[in-house]
Amino acid sequence: MKLKKREAVSAATVIAIIVIILIAALIVYLYTTTPQQTQTTTTSTSQTTSPTTTTTTSISYRDKIVIGTTDSVQSTIDPADAYDYFGDNIIQNLGEGLVNYRPGTTEIVPALATSWSVSPDGKTWTFNLRQGVKFADGTPFNATVVKYSIDRQFKIDEPEGPFAGVGLDTIINRTVVNSQYQVSFVLNQPTSFFLSLAAFIAMYPVNPHVAPMDRIVNYTGNVNTENPNGLGPYILTNWVRSGGKDVEMDLTANPNYWNASAGYPKTKNIVIKFFTDSASLNLALQSGQVDIAYRQLSPTDIQAYQGNPNFKVWTGPGTFIQYLVFNEKQKPFDNVLVRKAIAAAIDRSLIVNTVFLGQVQPLYSMIPAGMQYHVDAFKVYGDANLAYAENLLQQAGYSQTNKLTFTLTYPTGHYQSTDGIAQAIKQALEKTGMISVNLASEPWANYKQSTSADQLQVYIYGWYPDFVDPFDYTSPFLPADGIGFLHTHYVNQNMTRLIQQAASTSDSSQLASIYQSIQQLIASDAPLVPLFQGISVAVSSPKVGGIVLDATTIFRYWLLWETA
Repeated sequence: MKLKKREAVSAATVIAIIVIILIAALIVYLYTTTPQQTQTTTTSTSQTTSPTTTTTTSISYRDKIVIGTTDSVQSTIDPADAYDYFGDNIIQNLGEGLVNYRPGTTEIVPALATSWSVSPDGKTWTFNLRQGVKFADGTPFNATVVKYSIDRQFKIDEPEGPFAGVGLDTIINRTVVNSQYQVSFVLNQPTSFFLSLAAFIAMYPVNPHVAPMDRIVNYTGNVNTENPNGLGPYILTNWVRSGGKDVEMDLTANPNYWNASAGYPKTKNIVIKFFTDSASLNLALQSGQVDIAYRQLSPTDIQAYQGNPNFKVWTGPGTFIQYLVFNEKQKPFDNVLVRKAIAAAIDRSLIVNTVFLGQVQPLYSMIPAGMQYHVDAFKVYGDANLAYAENLLQQAGYSQTNKLTFTLTYPTGHYQSTDGIAQAIKQALEKTGMISVNLASEPWANYKQSTSADQLQVYIYGWYPDFVDPFDYTSPFLPADGIGFLHTHYVNQNMTRLIQQAASTSDSSQLASIYQSIQQLIASDAPLVPLFQGISVAVSSPKVGGIVLDATTIFRYWLLWETA
């Protein structure tokens, strides 16, 4: 309201106006002097027991965060070989792709490439590369390095590695250097998901000075010769393994990281400590030995932390799946009736509710629920369908006096609660009265070797996405030769044809029909049986921030921060 005359303002009004002005000034003062939650750039510290801190006006950030896990690198951190979750995740923090995923989404964004295009026939993808980028040792990054890295993948062509595992050795025809900072991939056929493949570690550029053209870079105990990566936010400064199992890994901020000017990584030093089981990991978290526990706390411990104000529980969408594998080279699992009987007898609710306390969900396809083209194909069997299972077993020649007897093997020290999963499967199958299951376990370091040597009959595996597309949940499990990394020895020409069609088709309606047929054929032949779909869970100190858990399942160390 406007006053008509200055004389009309009373003394009380004047006092009120003065008070308002003083309050406004106080608010401005407090806002401009209160420190904001930002990460500052600091000098990297040495690997010490007590981390130094970085101080703003009143907020201190730790220079070191300790992560605890029961996981381990399977063999190497070479993109030509590493095809396990933890190995891949380390590469994702030490290396960089031409493109990457925006944290919290499945959106593809520029990384080492600033832009890209695809030819009208869908067979040539061209990437314009970021200029001035260097590896941690100062080696320049350019189109020649990209070509070297892909040519090296072809030269090595590890049959159980990621490049062959997702079929890149059949998708890419050749790599062409157009100029110093432009490279093209000429494909054998149109591949609609190629951009997602470009974000996969198998296409990460490697340092030619560390990664020989004709051999895999193995663990040696010398970090200078065992890490072929070097374009990511961190460099590897310490790696201790014992008996094929990791003990500790230390990562330090890469001084040549292309995105360092944006403030990444947020924390200069990441130390990863490895534990033999979830119980010891839990004790380390409770005692403050680790700041973050990620993979794998037990479901009961996770449940307890959810009500504990002294910790934060972080969860994200689950594209992790776990499934049962049959080796058809091992009789009687070459008999589809036997495989179907086991598929019918499995009780997923027992696994979901008893082993995981409802923290996972039952899965009826190798393609996870919520992903495009998912179909609940295995619901044709039902759950704990004992009558159907018994009928199939009788057709296969089994009875209560002539039981189907076999060994179910599961890995330790890698996936969560595999002992409980195996017990639940054994319990469900033996309810038929016609199956007897012997349980055996092997450390993860040996488990893959036993799989490759065809020593296992029925066994448990899990899967994290290489790239977020249904093709990644079908093709790697169903190679034309029946071997791949799972050694199912399942060969079906119709399946091979369908997989090839899925690779070359971009029309969504056609893809829906193709993937429906693939999922139905998997259910019909049952070389694999999906069990459940998980969620991503991390538990941390309440002072930790920056944890992002999304459908990519990438655990991004470079986003982590912790107040002192």
